[in-house]
Amino acid sequence: MPDLDLNLVKTFVLLYETRSVTRTAQALFITQPSASHALRRLRRHFGDDLFVRSADGLRPTETAARMYPRLRQALEVITETVAGTGTFDPLTSQRTFRLRATDLGELILLPAVLAELETRAPHCRMEVAPLDSAAAAQELRQGRADAVICTPRIDAPDLRRDALFQERYVGLCAEDHPRIGDRPALGEYLAERHIAVAAAAGHVDADEVLARLGHPRDIVAHVPHFAVLPELVARTGYLAVVPGRAVRSFIRAAPVRTFTLPFDIPTAEVALYTYRRTLPAPAVEWLRAAVTGLLASAR
Repeated sequence: MPDLDLNLVKTFVLLYETRSVTRTAQALFITQPSASHALRRLRRHFGDDLFVRSADGLRPTETAARMYPRLRQALEVITETVAGTGTFDPLTSQRTFRLRATDLGELILLPAVLAELETRAPHCRMEVAPLDSAAAAQELRQGRADAVICTPRIDAPDLRRDALFQERYVGLCAEDHPRIGDRPALGEYLAERHIAVAAAAGHVDADEVLARLGHPRDIVAHVPHFAVLPELVARTGYLAVVPGRAVRSFIRAAPVRTFTLPFDIPTAEVALYTYRRTLPAPAVEWLRAAVTGLLASAR
């Protein structure tokens, strides 16, 4: 259509992502009335309100939500093509990859991923941000993340899921804990107090199992990260549940030991998620293949 230029596409994408005419205007370095005028043109062009006011800012309509992923992809392809980056050469590219992972993922997986990046894509960079499992899918759709590594399964037809490895859970306690042996009974386990990691990290399997059994843990503290657990457990009589792959690092960090949990937790599968684009994204596809190949070979 002749009246839908690239600037209007940029405006639509930013309105969707910021939920604000003011922030969109600031991002585009235009006045707020200009951004409002662009929104009116978009509404006229598509014959839909696209965004309606709500308590949390502009809320996209169904039409806007349906259009956003494709328009954003189209904008990315145009931008990369104009910039000469429509193809990806890992040996020369200076691209910054954006990864979402828990601090546990950083501790266990990031060293191998960065070593691979150093060898195969020596000029690229990696920006790692904390995982919020509830926001992960939207971050991929909006291009704020290139890839997400997590345990909770994200079922969405527009996301690609690559299984990396299976994860089992174990208990963690102080090395000299006076009451917890290698295989405590359920009553002994529940008699203790516990430290849990925030649900945003995605590792909630233990509490879900115990809730179904009618035996919730007595949780004295919720912490945002796994990395702090070894020191907290070593200095107290509290218990924690941790993924088995973290044990070696935790034992090196503090005088702690593991024990077998007195209830069954299904094995969890850690997976890599990327956005399933209609238009090709060579750099993201290279990252996906590199990470899955690296971590699959390390199972």
